[in-house]
Amino acid sequence: MKVSIVIAVLDSWEVVRRQILHFKRMELDPANYELIIVDDGSTPPLKMGLPLDFTSAIPGLYIIQSHDPRPWSQPCARNLGAEFATGEYLLMTDIDHVLSKEAILVAGEGGYDKMDFPRHWAVLTKDGEICQDKEVLFLYGLPEKLYEERGLHGGHHSNTFAMRADIFARLGGYDPRYCGRYGGDDVDFSKRYSHLCRKLGEVKPSVEGPPIYVYPDPRRDVKEVFHDTRRVRGSVNRIDPICPACDLVYNHCFCNYPKPLD
Repeated sequence: MKVSIVIAVLDSWEVVRRQILHFKRMELDPANYELIIVDDGSTPPLKMGLPLDFTSAIPGLYIIQSHDPRPWSQPCARNLGAEFATGEYLLMTDIDHVLSKEAILVAGEGGYDKMDFPRHWAVLTKDGEICQDKEVLFLYGLPEKLYEERGLHGGHHSNTFAMRADIFARLGGYDPRYCGRYGGDDVDFSKRYSHLCRKLGEVKPSVEGPPIYVYPDPRRDVKEVFHDTRRVRGSVNRIDPICPACDLVYNHCFCNYPKPLD
């Protein structure tokens, strides 16, 4: 049984460095787990932006290069990571998410078709440690009002899941038509899985795994460690609207305000 963790990233060298330190602390068995980081067109390339010793910091770490020229090619970068993976299960996530060791180990137990994960607010320190101090979370963009209402609970998001690799392949992975545009790719993939489950009954319903962590809002990056949305806004000319109730972008919002039309 092997789980292949796939993370697509653009330019966020410091976050990748912290993530690698985080995975190093977990001491996962490379016979059962591999970490695949897909460099989605970073400038300079990710391997050049990291200290040399980080490219071989942990066994089972692979940094592969995407050469898709489109301004938002994360869906295709995820597909590339899946093609490179050797695991029976894929664990897809984003660079602003932080996987807990418990979630990884439970995903490695198998016996499911798809697993989703609840999220708790947290950040990684420069040493790769998980930090949930509220003052630090506020610094990273978590509104105090939202913290007062929900504490550390950040809800679910369809961009992080574990799935049998053969089912991912059967679905054709992410739809490449979403490359070059921001948003919709995760929802589309989830809907296609739901169609297999509910309409055709060919896969089992998704199960819930242990909690993972997520940065409050990488788009308000006061620490300047995230750069993934730089070319999204510059090249696709999209700026995410802010919810008037909780002051989060709508992708991270739990309120009932209708999302403005693009």
